[in-house]
Amino acid sequence: MDRLERWTIPFTRMVAFLGLVALLALAAVILANAALSWLFTAPIDGVRDWVKLIVAIAIAACLPSVLATRANITIRFLGRVTSPRSQRVLELFGAIVTLAALALLAWQLQDYVFELRSTGETTENLGMPVAPWWQVVTVLFYLGVAIQALVVVSNIRSVVHGIPLPTHTPADPGPPSSNT
Repeated sequence: MDRLERWTIPFTRMVAFLGLVALLALAAVILANAALSWLFTAPIDGVRDWVKLIVAIAIAACLPSVLATRANITIRFLGRVTSPRSQRVLELFGAIVTLAALALLAWQLQDYVFELRSTGETTENLGMPVAPWWQVVTVLFYLGVAIQALVVVSNIRSVVHGIPLPTHTPADPGPPSSNT
């Protein structure tokens, strides 16, 4: 499992990086649009369409990395007054609830994509089909579900074997590789 966890963090960070690159490119387009509107009263057609599509993907692209590094928001006030084993059980419970919520969201997003496809919904200005973009968001959510399932398995292992839970901060990519 450790090898798999070490692999997921760099992979999910790359996915998040690609989402952020898309967001930065979108920001550049928005700035260009503002400049063209101000200087020449000639805005770029369809910028709003691109904003609606790219922002959803960029946000969803960061989700797997947050889950892999366990950087999601947690409330640990109960764990501080209990034993280390109880803390691990509470972390497992939180991981299971997170997994269930993500799976439900991914499932609902897939239903939404099916609806978008059946209605043939397009963007307002450019008339681009919306479903493929939301399918990317859905795939990223399913990737998050898979990553969170690994977190749950890791937490189960921690509870059963009394192993401390890994803690990965954004500056800490996880345990060092055995190849170094």
